[in-house]
Amino acid sequence: MNTQTGSRHYLHKFFYPESLVVIGVSLKRINLGKIIVMNNKNIGYTGRLYGIGKDEGEVSGVPVYNDLSKIPEIPDTAIIITPAGTIPAIMKKCGEKGIKHIVIESGGFSEFSRDNHDLEEEVLRIARDYGMRIIGPNCIGTINIENHLAMPFAIFKGSGMIYPGPISIISQSGGVGDTYLRIAIENHVFFNKFVATGNKLDLDEVDYLEYLIQDPQTKSIFMYLEGFSRGREFFDLAMTSEKPIVVQKSNRSAMSAGIAQSHTAALSAADDVVGSALHQAAVIRVKDESELIVAAKTLLLPLMKGKRVAVLSRSGGHAVITVDACYKYGFELVPFSREYLDTIKTLYDTNIIAHQNPLDLGEIFDYTIFIKILEETLKLDNVDGIIFNHVYQSSYEAEMSRTFLNGVQELTAKYGKPVAVTLISDADEILDIQKNHPFPTFTTPLQATTSLWGSYYYYTRLRDRNSRGKPVEYPVASSRIDPLKSLCEREKRIPLTHEALEICRAVGIEPVKQCVIKDEKEARGCSLTWPVAAKLLSRDASHKSDVGGVRLDINSTAELEKAVRDMKTAISKLPGSPAMDGFIVQEMAPKGEEFFVGASRDPVFGPIVVAGFGGIFIEVLKDRAIRIAPVTESEVHEMLNQLKMAPLLKGVRGRPALDVDALTELICRVSWLIHTRSDIRELDLNPVIVHPAGKGLSVVDARVFFG
Repeated sequence: MNTQTGSRHYLHKFFYPESLVVIGVSLKRINLGKIIVMNNKNIGYTGRLYGIGKDEGEVSGVPVYNDLSKIPEIPDTAIIITPAGTIPAIMKKCGEKGIKHIVIESGGFSEFSRDNHDLEEEVLRIARDYGMRIIGPNCIGTINIENHLAMPFAIFKGSGMIYPGPISIISQSGGVGDTYLRIAIENHVFFNKFVATGNKLDLDEVDYLEYLIQDPQTKSIFMYLEGFSRGREFFDLAMTSEKPIVVQKSNRSAMSAGIAQSHTAALSAADDVVGSALHQAAVIRVKDESELIVAAKTLLLPLMKGKRVAVLSRSGGHAVITVDACYKYGFELVPFSREYLDTIKTLYDTNIIAHQNPLDLGEIFDYTIFIKILEETLKLDNVDGIIFNHVYQSSYEAEMSRTFLNGVQELTAKYGKPVAVTLISDADEILDIQKNHPFPTFTTPLQATTSLWGSYYYYTRLRDRNSRGKPVEYPVASSRIDPLKSLCEREKRIPLTHEALEICRAVGIEPVKQCVIKDEKEARGCSLTWPVAAKLLSRDASHKSDVGGVRLDINSTAELEKAVRDMKTAISKLPGSPAMDGFIVQEMAPKGEEFFVGASRDPVFGPIVVAGFGGIFIEVLKDRAIRIAPVTESEVHEMLNQLKMAPLLKGVRGRPALDVDALTELICRVSWLIHTRSDIRELDLNPVIVHPAGKGLSVVDARVFFG
């Protein structure tokens, strides 16, 4: 994490430059540099503006020089938009001038040739020599509505520049960022600051996120990312943010990875790890721009703090559709109390409409009654949020509808509960309200319900994240691990099963009772309780059962001797037979449910922990939960409840409840081990046999990979 410079954040001058120079301005024709100068002049950038080009003159009254040395001051920030090959020399001139903030909008770097980083490395070296910071390359820079700063090179007409809003945007793509800006303004959602990260040669999404979290003008942060430069730092920062963070993360598949690399030199993490990290940090993830704008509108409303919903609808059919949507998200349609219904009946007369939830308002045409009913509903202690389906004819209800929305806006602020209004009218009317009315509205009952669900999700995730506690710091006996690691390095192999289990013991994970023998002649030396299992120890065979290296339910010494002898014979006959380093004999674990508990070191987010039911559930159904390590007990409980087979934990159809406490402790210990020992690349416990509640669990097999 970078530090602040004095009392100002090191990014401050990228958003609040008092003077700005654009390098690459043509006087004779329209080029991108000239457009940037004209944009800022036309929309009223409040700082001092200069241009640099081949010829001297003016653009829209802005002086253009042919050399940086001629500018009568040291500009706070420079925008460079010239061919990539010219940039190192320009960077040196900027450094000699004393400019510390550089935005390189030019393309032609690693996004163009992923194997050639020479040009970028030279640019970065020059920046380090002169103490400069860089946005880009291959970007469109920043926008700040407060001082009317606009660095993008597209023609900017100033739409939306008048009204600074509560959201700020970080986008790895200039094109997607431009789409965000456009759809936000079209939906009367105004932004405050914007930055396009480009190739992230120097500054990246963590720098911008840190700045915007501290920025008092930013109330929520929206991000488009194709890859994480510093995934763990991003996660740690998001875990501390009290501002909502909304992320659209693309590059979710192997098919898109090559495209993203050529686009913005993105590096991608496995998508399930990304999703788990964002969920754990209470970051709202959206799939596309339509979901993003719903999230933006949602965050303009009070948060939904429970799952109890009231539906008010001017159409019975739309009420039914809304009920289906509520069912999809597990919302509860609370029954209205007698007192409430008696109050409602005093507001209007009807003999047709049933007084229930959903409440059909189809017979009412007096908009003042709508507001009164809405307020009475907001007063109910057992209602957390409301969906209002507003079906109307714009030809004679347009003005009344806008007055109605004004009233809804006042009531949501007064009672601190969200009201998701579905507008159901003609297209021109809906578009006009969405663009010009400040109260957020939605276009279908499902979209409105999705909004309330997103609000409830964020509220509960933020609550759970903030109350997660701290991971238990288990002692790790390195004296058990280091000699085994040295032995494996000398012999150039991974730890054998009994060695992997010994590494688990280092963090307090006790396996079932066991002994290690070289061959059947040592079988009589094992003093274990029958029945036992015998398994091959081999540096070559990662899956012992695949080579016939496992025997179960052995009930005597004679059976054990025979089992080992038979395994030796069978394995020796295999083509390219694996090495036989010995055999591990273990007491058979009592019956229970098989679990998989693992940990690994993700290349982007660092140590992670994985858990799920074993066997077919994790291999075929991919029923697993992932968290960034180390985890707390509350995070493990959430992991387990996330599993599709979670009901088995509590016991179903005659099956006993399982020992969740023992499983939770095991997962916490595994996560602490991978967090503490940076030399462990991967750790698998499979299977872990979880016994009924109060009876613990049995760890019977393990694999550990150093590196």
